[in-house]
Amino acid sequence: MKTSTTSAVLPCTPDIFWGSFLNVSYLRALYLDELESRAFAVLDIGEASRKLRIVPKMKLPAPVAKLIGESFAYEEHGTLDRATNEWTWQMVQPANLDPNSKPRKDAVTMHGTVRVEPTGEGHCRRTDSFTVEAKIFGLGGLIESSIDKELQSARAKEYAFLARWVEQQAPTKGIQ
Repeated sequence: MKTSTTSAVLPCTPDIFWGSFLNVSYLRALYLDELESRAFAVLDIGEASRKLRIVPKMKLPAPVAKLIGESFAYEEHGTLDRATNEWTWQMVQPANLDPNSKPRKDAVTMHGTVRVEPTGEGHCRRTDSFTVEAKIFGLGGLIESSIDKELQSARAKEYAFLARWVEQQAPTKGIQ
């Protein structure tokens, strides 16, 4: 099992952050344009929750890529506790959502949190924590390290993208 935490100061308030985080246009631009996912769909979105289906583009070591394959997809299910400014999410394999399939234990599981706190002057600090566990004999550690590396890279791109998004939205939406 591998646990990781990243953090960044962003040029927006927590309210503006969550407004973007739960905005369909933002999500499409992030996942399809910035992160270059192979496929992306918003399955459900509300004021404090979302379900996304993602087919990520990943750079993985050959043994992991062969095991996972080109068609790897997952769903991210998450909810926001507005009182604490904390988002809790988990990765769900689409096969586990089929009521006709046999319940199975996932070989790879992931879950985490996104915590946002104001830092003053129209900024906030976003802290991402996640845990990934791969239960595949002989490859578990390699899979966990590879996913950690991919998620770290994606988070860095997402932090930079959000800053650009907020800057572009400010003149048209009156965001300060």
